Amino acid sequence: MQHTAHVAGDAVWRRHLPAGDADMQRLDNFKNSYENKFEKQDRKTSGNVSGNSRGAGRKRRLSPEQLEQIRQAHAEGRTITELAKEYGISRQALSGYLNESREEENVIKSASKWRKLNREFTPEHLERYSMRMDYMCREELCTVILINFRDQEILIRNHTMDVIHRAFGIKEKPDWKDFEDFLEDRCFPRTRFHLEVVLSDLGLDFYDPLSIIEKTQGRMAEDKQWIRIWYFRPDRRGDTLIE
Repeated sequence: MQHTAHVAGDAVWRRHLPAGDADMQRLDNFKNSYENKFEKQDRKTSGNVSGNSRGAGRKRRLSPEQLEQIRQAHAEGRTITELAKEYGISRQALSGYLNESREEENVIKSASKWRKLNREFTPEHLERYSMRMDYMCREELCTVILINFRDQEILIRNHTMDVIHRAFGIKEKPDWKDFEDFLEDRCFPRTRFHLEVVLSDLGLDFYDPLSIIEKTQGRMAEDKQWIRIWYFRPDRRGDTLIE
């Protein structure tokens, strides 16, 4: 069981490798497989749209207005299960829509925009840092984390003097193990009661802290901190970071 979880976790890291790497095709295949999965599940469970009891016919699709209403309600504390029932859509499909919508908003394809967003950092190969996490306390930026999945490196900048609200406390140069511990700290525990049900509610097949945070924004009931994620997926036909 432990070996399976490790393999699944490795797959999650690989899907965040920078564009242009050999694993980018695997990333595309993963996303296509995931989208097909929740759409097929949706067709099975959204029978009220098709007009027959067994759910045959076209799947229920959410309008942009409905999706915005759902996102707002979810941010205010309503569960995916409640919202899925209200809108006549499966939990897995709704979770997929929410995560896909969030990713689309925060995907940067322009190298110049990625440089501008991360102008406080000056690594030699900025293009290798394919993800940025903004660790927030309400609307205050506390720590910025740049993530290089290929080399398992991170860079951070703290924006608050309050060490309690920093992602890594007093540590100024955290390593990859510190980063993995941080991710798990922003998730419900592996020992949570009915873990399989909770993961299914998020549209996940296994426990992986990064995947969970991509769904929940790392929100916890006991504090006001959360994580905003930015993705760098450059269009190689456009501008480049290497000049």
